Amino acid sequence: DIAQKFDDDTRERVRLGALAGYQIPRADAQLASQREALAQAQMRELQSEEALKDAISRGEDPELEASRIVPLDHIEIPDTDELPPLRELVAKAMASRPDLAVARINDENAAISTVGTSNPLLPTGIAYAQTWNAGAAGGLAGALGQVARRNYPTEYAGVYLTAALNNRSAQSDYAIEQLQLRQTALSSQRNRNQIVTDISNQIVALKQARAGYQASVAARALQEQLLQAEQDKFSFGSSSIDLIVRAQRALVGAESAEVNARGAYVHARVNLD
Repeated sequence: DIAQKFDDDTRERVRLGALAGYQIPRADAQLASQREALAQAQMRELQSEEALKDAISRGEDPELEASRIVPLDHIEIPDTDELPPLRELVAKAMASRPDLAVARINDENAAISTVGTSNPLLPTGIAYAQTWNAGAAGGLAGALGQVARRNYPTEYAGVYLTAALNNRSAQSDYAIEQLQLRQTALSSQRNRNQIVTDISNQIVALKQARAGYQASVAARALQEQLLQAEQDKFSFGSSSIDLIVRAQRALVGAESAEVNARGAYVHARVNLD
């Protein structure tokens, strides 16, 4: 709209003789550039609608496909972020993230696996004992009495121990399992350290996004003041349409930057969550 007004005003001023005719192609080029930018923005809007429709429904829905999505609200930036301390955020991540739960299971599996390779390296010991009673004479009743009284017991016990002196195969298996166990532990620790770093970086990114948003708000307010000042000057005859259009363009750019800053803040907050 601003480019169209600038083009119309340029043509009118050329007609009145206030501007040279070569200014018309410049205004036309600016208008064409803005129309192209508008078409690209509208295409991006349609593409965003399609992505949202796909998230709403995975099935075929002709009514949804033909409909337009019209946003009714806008992004609200809270006055403060009120973030918990870093260690509290890390503790929450360690307790609730599914990838860490999987890593813990892998660590347990690796520890269990090492038990199987360590057993062949251990010595084997067996202890045994046996005892029984016998009745020697005196008939069935007498023999049973001798058994009950343990008159003629027989007892023996033994123990033996075996140990591998040089089981190279078992030693190599054990060494490999130990290395893999340490690698798994180091990988898990590295992942935990990376999580701390990632959370810290996302906190910094969120703070930067808030600072960028606050700066964009201040810049937009300043451009509003500059446009108002230029309009006041124009009302007293000390400004021109060109300067007003230039100030309007600067305000539109500041407003666009503020919208982008809002989006950047939301993305930073989502990344941290």
